[in-house]
Amino acid sequence: MKKYIFGTLAATMMLTSSCSDHNEYSDVVYLTGTLTSSNIRVAVDGESETVFTVSSSAKAASDMQVIIAPAPELLDAYNKANGRDFQAPPADAYAMDNGTVTIKAGSSQSSQATLVANSERLAEGVSYCLPVTIKEVKGGTLGVMESSRTAYVQFTKVINIKAASLGRRGGFNIPNFYAKNNDNSPVKALSQMTLEMKVLPVSFPNTPRNANGISSLCGCEENFLFRFGDGAGLATNILQLAPGKIGNDLDNPDKNTNYGFTVGDTPFETGHWLHFAAVYDGSSLKIYLDGEQIYSVTTKGGVVNLSKAYDGHTWEDGFSIGRSVGQQRMFDGYVSECRVWGVARTLDQLQAGICYVDPTSEGLIGYWRFNGETQDGGTVRDETGHGNDAVPFGTVTYVENQKCPY
Repeated sequence: MKKYIFGTLAATMMLTSSCSDHNEYSDVVYLTGTLTSSNIRVAVDGESETVFTVSSSAKAASDMQVIIAPAPELLDAYNKANGRDFQAPPADAYAMDNGTVTIKAGSSQSSQATLVANSERLAEGVSYCLPVTIKEVKGGTLGVMESSRTAYVQFTKVINIKAASLGRRGGFNIPNFYAKNNDNSPVKALSQMTLEMKVLPVSFPNTPRNANGISSLCGCEENFLFRFGDGAGLATNILQLAPGKIGNDLDNPDKNTNYGFTVGDTPFETGHWLHFAAVYDGSSLKIYLDGEQIYSVTTKGGVVNLSKAYDGHTWEDGFSIGRSVGQQRMFDGYVSECRVWGVARTLDQLQAGICYVDPTSEGLIGYWRFNGETQDGGTVRDETGHGNDAVPFGTVTYVENQKCPY
C-alpha cells in the first residue's frame, strides 16, 4: 500500500502572529501543509493512503478534538473559482479512517487521519478531486483559518502498461501526415495544436555536444520537433523544442517565425517516466512537463505545419517518433503514448490525460498507444480510427510491467 503524508514538511510550522482570516480569534487551527497551497496530487495505485494532521498556531491549553471529513459538496465551487473541471470520485472509491483527530494539551499538532483511496474504483483518463475539510473543532477556544480549512486531493489512477522500447535502433513514421504523400495532410495547417508524448529515457549519448548527441522524440526536423540535446553546445539530456515554427507559409516552413527554445536548464535523469506537451492556442505557445506549465511565449499567430521538415531536405522526413534526419538522432528509451490534436488542450485536460484519453475526444487527430498491440508488420493503429497509423522502422521491442503516471 502506498502512503502519502500530506504536509510533513510543514508539520512543525507555527504562526508567530495573529491571522487575518479567522474573525475574532487570535489563534487558529488549520490543515497541516495548506499554508502555501491547498492542492495535493496523489497517484492511486491499488489502495493508497494520504495522511492528514491538524496544526495550531499556539499550543493547546487543553485537549482539542478536530473532525476532518471528505466534502465532495465543495467541489463545484472549487471548479468555478479555478476554471477546472474535476469530477468527484465515486463514493465507494475512498474512505476516511480516524477522522476525529486530537491535539493534546501542550501540543500544536494533532494525531493522524487517513484517507484511503482504491484505484479499482477509478476510471482511466478522468480527473478526480476530493475536498477534505475541517468540519468541527471541539474543546478549546481556537477558531479555524478559513484559507487552510480545506485540502483538495487530486487523484490520478495508476495503470499497468506496456511500452515500445526504441533503444536507438528503431522508431515510427506517420506516412499519412507527410505532405509528399498527402497534400491534404490533416496536420498541415493547424490554427491550434497540442502535441503530447510520454517517454522514459534509458540512456543519453556520450558523444561530444554535437549533432550525434541529439535524441529526437517526436515531430518534424527543424520545423516542430521535441528532442534532447541540440548539437550546438547543449547537454544531451536537456529537453528542447527545436524549433516551433509558426506562420502561414505552408510550403516553406523556414520562412515562418522561429519560436524554438530550450525547455528549462535542468538535466533529465534516466529511468523516470515523463509526460510533455506543447500547446498552441493561436497566440501563445506553452510547454508542460508532467501536467505543469514550464514555459510560455507569445507568438505572431499563424498555423503550425506538422506535415514536413524544413526545406532543403532530400529525404522524406515528415512527422516521426524516435528519430529525425532520416534514420538518425535516434532515441534510447521507452514510449507509451503519443498524441496530436487540432485543439489547444487545457491544463485540466493535460493532467487528466497523462496516461490515457478517450480516442473519440474532440480535436484528436492521431493517437498511438504503444502497448504491444500491433497490426501486420508491427504497425501501431491510430486509436482515433482516422487511419494515421504508426509504421515501425528498424528494431522495436516491447517491455512489460511499466506503470503510469510513474
